Amino acid sequence: MKSTLMTLGKSLLADRQLLSLLLFVVLFSLAFCIYVSLNVHPTELPVVTHYSSYGTTHFYRDNKWYYLLSFVVFGLINAVLYVAITCKIFIHKGRALALPFAWTGVVVIVLAFAVVYQVLKIAALS
Repeated sequence: MKSTLMTLGKSLLADRQLLSLLLFVVLFSLAFCIYVSLNVHPTELPVVTHYSSYGTTHFYRDNKWYYLLSFVVFGLINAVLYVAITCKIFIHKGRALALPFAWTGVVVIVLAFAVVYQVLKIAALS
């Protein structure tokens, strides 16, 4: 186990592009978590928690504002899992498959930024 981690560390240090991409995933995920945690405000007012195109009001409200904090947990899980799986792919399948998978992590967090921005914008209307 220790030798595997040492080998992985040496291999990642030798491959600066993959290492910088993994650091970018982690930093961008942490920026996502900070953005969400700074923009979620506790309130006694009902917050929009559900959208349906079938209902008459389309936006449904609930008093549970703290469900928005689950986006912070998503950002942390995104960082940990994409780094761990990318390292595992790098060890077993090589650099050619690890780089696109790491870029997928970047795309996921960028899409999460876009979705969370819209969700927080709707939640702020409450």
